[in-house]
Amino acid sequence: MKDCDFMKMIDICSKQQDVKEEVYKNHDENMWWPMSIKDGKKRLLIAGLSTRISYNMILTYKKVIKEIDTYSFEEICLMNDERLVEIVKPLGLIKSRVTFLKSMIEFIKKYYEKIDYLTNEELIDLIAKEVKGASYKVGESCTLYLRGYYCGVIPVDSGMKDIQLPCMGFEYIKNSKGNKILSEQLKEIIERNDFREIIEKNGYSNLNIENVENPTWLIHLILIYYKRLYCNKKNSKCCKLYKEKLVKGKCDKEKQRK
Repeated sequence: MKDCDFMKMIDICSKQQDVKEEVYKNHDENMWWPMSIKDGKKRLLIAGLSTRISYNMILTYKKVIKEIDTYSFEEICLMNDERLVEIVKPLGLIKSRVTFLKSMIEFIKKYYEKIDYLTNEELIDLIAKEVKGASYKVGESCTLYLRGYYCGVIPVDSGMKDIQLPCMGFEYIKNSKGNKILSEQLKEIIERNDFREIIEKNGYSNLNIENVENPTWLIHLILIYYKRLYCNKKNSKCCKLYKEKLVKGKCDKEKQRK
């Protein structure tokens, strides 16, 4: 992946009005990881519950996390399985979500006072290792939500790993290590480049971008919403990057395999 190609692609992705609208909806106050929830312990619980939540489910999800926020962490710890099931039932995948909650509660009790001393990578790896149902990408989500949007974590989901980023010229890595490797590669390429011109000319200056020199959260949102709005259609004719001959339209091949 050449830096100049990446910059061109981010420029084109960020110009799309539908992408911009979604970034504006989710940059300063993300619908999945709202800053209105202040308790870091509850943020760790909620970040894990945000997995497999689509836009179609977002209103249901927001009701669930609003309910969770009415309790203190200590009160959540005292809940029995039946009460936890009642809370997460609207989200589906009930057994796995309850398992995650109980395991994360134990993780918080054991490690919370120590995690400030860990780097992002150390915390992500520890969550993935110790919490049942928490993969590396769940660890990324938990760490980002706990430490703030501009803490330097760039979550890479399955669609980014398997379709979008390889199509853009990043390495295709089939196994679960791909999330970590691609996240690291994204961090490096963002750190090396200056996005201020793109931010200004494409209309993102009004956002609360905490680190304009290293806008990790903004670039993550531009990529994730371009993926959801274009890559997920699995039709290269809809892709602005394909029209500019910057990508080869691998999403069509993915569609054929399915």
